[in-house]
Amino acid sequence: MRKFSASVALLLILLPGFAAAADVTMVFGGDVMLGRAVRDQIVKVGKNDGSWATAKVADVFRNAQLAFVNLESPFAPGPALGYSLVFRADPKHVTALTKAGIDVVSFANNHSRNQGSAGIQTTLALLKKNAIAPAGAGLSSAEAYAPRYLHAGDLPVAVLAYSYNEKAPTSALSKPTIAGMDIGRLQIAVKAAKARGHFVIVSMHAGTEYTLTRNLQQTRFAHAAIDAGADLVVGSHPHWVQPVEKYKGKPVLYSLGNLVFDQPWSIETQQGAVAVATVRDGKVAQIQMKIVKIDRAAQPRWMTSAEAAPVLKRIGLPT
Repeated sequence: MRKFSASVALLLILLPGFAAAADVTMVFGGDVMLGRAVRDQIVKVGKNDGSWATAKVADVFRNAQLAFVNLESPFAPGPALGYSLVFRADPKHVTALTKAGIDVVSFANNHSRNQGSAGIQTTLALLKKNAIAPAGAGLSSAEAYAPRYLHAGDLPVAVLAYSYNEKAPTSALSKPTIAGMDIGRLQIAVKAAKARGHFVIVSMHAGTEYTLTRNLQQTRFAHAAIDAGADLVVGSHPHWVQPVEKYKGKPVLYSLGNLVFDQPWSIETQQGAVAVATVRDGKVAQIQMKIVKIDRAAQPRWMTSAEAAPVLKRIGLPT
């Protein structure tokens, strides 16, 4: 198990015991948006190399057996778009993910369709070409809802992802689509993955933006996932870091906030959490919450302990 500086991380103990050689480290980051001002900064400051956006935090992701983020911008050819709510990332900038060692992304979110069906297709093809598993999206409804099976070291893992904004989950049976927050389909998929002996991670893109408090949809969906057998629930969408819950002995990270995003108008949107989970004997043994500050409206760096303390206090964790 790799060691991380205690000065910039909080250790949340969930199970007793010391680290063992068989421990598996998984790292989870929040929203990654590579369009708009982030794209501009990659071009101007990062010399058009997408890896610039994640360079200062990449080591933690790269050194994990499994690294995950929520990808909040489709990749599609074409010029940069203005500062609007329609995102487009340059396919060349996929190096923001590959150079950071990202293994799997959630592509189930409210911006997945910003470049239409063609954008979903392009993004899925690009991710697969670069050996990154896309969860929560597919060329059909069945593919979007199917777990992504992979390994973290020797541990078999299943990742499922869902978004609040997909209201008609069966309406695109043979078209590029994303997975909606259908609790029935969630529970079927989780139980199927657990029956195969996998460690199950559920990503949910839900909640009220720019708020510290989780909403009822987040709570119900996360609890349903764990009731069905999920081992860890990771949330995105609020753009603020939200508190962590321990439900039936399993962690729910309601929102990790932003990781790479251009929202400089508030302190909270310039902050994010990276969860470093240690899995032992098929269960989460501990989680470190490492806090980032997003500089230049684009590039995250690790906070100092003094900078991180107010964030940890705000989400109810000791500093």
